[in-house]
Amino acid sequence: MTGKVGLVKILQYNGGMIHQKRYLELDALRGFAAVFVMFFHYTEGKNAWSGFDLGVSGVDLFFLISGFVIFMSINKVSSGREFVINRAARLYPTYWACVTFTFGVIILLRLIHFNLNHAREVGFIDYAANLTMFQYYLHIPDIDVPYWTMIIEMLFYLLILFLYETKLLKYIIVIGCLLNVYIIIDFVMITLHYIPNYSRYFPLLNHFALFFGGIIFYQLMHGMISKLKGYIIISFCLLTQIIIYRFAGSDPAHISLFQYIGMLLLYFTLFILFVNGKLKFIISKPAVFLGKISFALYLIHNYVFRGVIGLLERRFNIPFLISTLGVTVPIVILLAYLITVYIEKPYGKKMKVFLNDKFNNKNSSLKI
Repeated sequence: MTGKVGLVKILQYNGGMIHQKRYLELDALRGFAAVFVMFFHYTEGKNAWSGFDLGVSGVDLFFLISGFVIFMSINKVSSGREFVINRAARLYPTYWACVTFTFGVIILLRLIHFNLNHAREVGFIDYAANLTMFQYYLHIPDIDVPYWTMIIEMLFYLLILFLYETKLLKYIIVIGCLLNVYIIIDFVMITLHYIPNYSRYFPLLNHFALFFGGIIFYQLMHGMISKLKGYIIISFCLLTQIIIYRFAGSDPAHISLFQYIGMLLLYFTLFILFVNGKLKFIISKPAVFLGKISFALYLIHNYVFRGVIGLLERRFNIPFLISTLGVTVPIVILLAYLITVYIEKPYGKKMKVFLNDKFNNKNSSLKI
């Protein structure tokens, strides 16, 4: 792996040296995406803050980043089992903590007969199903809005795992391009009412072009594909995602097609700068910090804390700006930090050790 963009951290360990490469630009982009989504949710429905509607597209940036990172990860493992263990240990402890926290608050508010602004009763079956990340296929609604993206991520991981295990990953460019063609044809056929919307059974299709774009950016950075070919395919990914705008998650409900195109162009431009070593200007301690807590921040910010903002506004007459920036956002960031430090890192490592021991995967690294 080349070092022209990433920052190499050199750590002392048992008298030796460990070279740990981390792309701080990606951390900063993650932090930006998580905060952008957070402010979209907090300002939703408030006309004076309508500019934050663009934050709904933050998940598109997450998917682009995920394509890059997951392809990088699959190229580092020695087995499909190791890949599965790495992903499970990375995601589930934090996800379980956030789902449990939100469900616990819902139950607590119900017990004290607090006036809940929730569309339905949430019970233990909902909670248990949400813990799997596969509640979509169990026909159980998400307890909190941000969880909808988790099934998209999981399906992408499974697709990459399948290609790895079947030795087809080396044909990812051909497969990805063919899938993009299929996605466009499928969209046209659905739009013309020639076929039902079967893509709802595999929702990754509505976002695959973003993940595939991330993969091509990784290959461009590491000289695995020529620049001409790479940028042609990236343009194809961008065009595919624009064409299927109507199916682009929750984006169409909040921003126009032209706004969506503008945000995608911004995200793809940022990645072009990144793979060419021109994005270091976004690296700062606050941005990297937010990036490192971005997963917990994304998962925990919505249901409970939108309620906090509403409570402060209605019951205590605290202005929206103060209740949001002065109270809620600092609390959310602190909670996300605590979850990252005391759950994600230690329990992710313990889960990895446990799974490696359970499945005798002794060749796997302990680094997440």
